[in-house]
Amino acid sequence: MQIELLKFRVIPGDRVEDFIYTDEAVWDPWLRQQRGYLRKSYQRYPGGIVHLRLFWATKRDLDVASKSPEIPVLDVRHQSSFLGVYQRLP
Repeated sequence: MQIELLKFRVIPGDRVEDFIYTDEAVWDPWLRQQRGYLRKSYQRYPGGIVHLRLFWATKRDLDVASKSPEIPVLDVRHQSSFLGVYQRLP
């Protein structure tokens, strides 16, 4: 199993649940179509920090999905659908 960790800061911090709702609405349909995608979990931290973990069957499945040309389109859709600001953290 391969776990992908994505970290975000949501501004304002009280919009974390809205961020998660939008993330699920935009990304989940696409993720469910990807080979090897298993599940996703969220961890919330103070200050609007969200850690998103994506579970993949294999590293190869993750690598193939991460090279999809659809990802930039989904990123833009997520940003335009969320009524707040978020930034991806290293």
